[in-house]
Amino acid sequence: MVSVAAASIPLRPTSGGYFVQSLRPLAILAAVLTAIAVGANTVLAADLPAKAPPYKAPPLAWNWTGFYVGGYLGLGLNRSHGFDPSGAAAGEVEYLGTGFTGGATVGYNWQLDPHWVVGAEGDFGYLGLSHESVQYNDGFTVNSKTSWLGTLRGRIGYSSGPNLAYVTGGAAWVHFTDQVTNPPNFAESSKTKLGFAVGSGLETRLGGNWTIKSESLYVDVGSGDVLPVTLAGPQTLEADKHRYLVQRFGLNYLFGGTPAAPLPQENWQGFFLGAVGGSAATQTRVRSADPTVAIGELGITDTGFTAGLIAGYNWQFAPQWVIGVEGDFSWLGIDHSVNDYNDPFATFNLKTHWVATARARLGYSTGPALLYVTGGGAWVNGEESWHSPNPAFPTASATKTLSGYAVGGGIETTFTLFGLLGPGWLSRSEYLYVNVGDGDTLTQAGFPVVADHQFHLFRGAVVYRFGG
Repeated sequence: MVSVAAASIPLRPTSGGYFVQSLRPLAILAAVLTAIAVGANTVLAADLPAKAPPYKAPPLAWNWTGFYVGGYLGLGLNRSHGFDPSGAAAGEVEYLGTGFTGGATVGYNWQLDPHWVVGAEGDFGYLGLSHESVQYNDGFTVNSKTSWLGTLRGRIGYSSGPNLAYVTGGAAWVHFTDQVTNPPNFAESSKTKLGFAVGSGLETRLGGNWTIKSESLYVDVGSGDVLPVTLAGPQTLEADKHRYLVQRFGLNYLFGGTPAAPLPQENWQGFFLGAVGGSAATQTRVRSADPTVAIGELGITDTGFTAGLIAGYNWQFAPQWVIGVEGDFSWLGIDHSVNDYNDPFATFNLKTHWVATARARLGYSTGPALLYVTGGGAWVNGEESWHSPNPAFPTASATKTLSGYAVGGGIETTFTLFGLLGPGWLSRSEYLYVNVGDGDTLTQAGFPVVADHQFHLFRGAVVYRFGG
């Protein structure tokens, strides 16, 4: 996975049907103003001895070795899955949910040589994911919500001086609660499960011993308990996969790691062109377009890859402040079908083709890195279909380009590719939330549905800045 907050309010019935209210995710980016520490070493002259002492390498200009502590804020995304292990009900449930995450981090780095850094890191924090939804055409309610997340991971990174790009992986613990409500019946199971976390990130020095990072994690802690559904028969439901995507922005203080060189300054102004890519996740809610025919929603959550081109222009209007405009066009490879729980004749498929955005951004320069927030228009082209295996019910489908908005944030740094690239090359770690709204109303077998479309993009980019 490559590299901002949301909370969802569940569906609630009203006299006019069901509606979804959502607090739109906004980018969370910690921008900390710190003084740049410039040190001068005093060299004392002395007479050379008769025999020269053994050669001793000079201290590293940028040394990441040491213990560090810090905190993080960000966004979590639930993309869990459930089914009936007894076989009494066909189909599946895909749990949706977004929310805030925040907590504390401790770790230790060892700098093996001027470029390679290994380390161990642990964190513990709040993870508030929840979305209570009435299941489509059944009437019972499901939810899988989380309370906290802890991880213990190793990481290995490549340092280009004040910047550190790394991959990470290790153990993860999540406390979650699975619920099924079918009045007057209610079933719930709460537990803490051990699984794994993998991800990547980009960390940069802010000045002194402060660092800031952008990090994406994929977390999987496996299955939960089997809960009774109690519809017309002995149906059950088990959330067999508890999976989460987490985007975090963290601020750390590194003890030791000295001496630190003065922060190199970067001129961000100019036109840039490059490649962008990473992973993408969809949160699609399919709901009845006519609540007199059916109630509830069918959730669709899946991941895929995205890759494309990006171009833009920056204006550095002050030593630390940068504004810019940029656009990107990328392939978006999500293709996923969900068969509604307890309904073998209701299947919804979503297949995306491309995503494009045109955005402004505002950034703060630390010297070697640019911390920024961004927002603007977004467009997604895709195909959706509502179908049944029964040939008597023809498939309803539509292909179109939906428009909406994108917001997010990230970190951009200078990029050398192991010393092979010269000045002008930059890399970034970025998160974007894309909402392009409702698609067409599709009717199959007399059941009209409409789907809203939300996407989460965890991207990296390599760009070349001309001039500047």
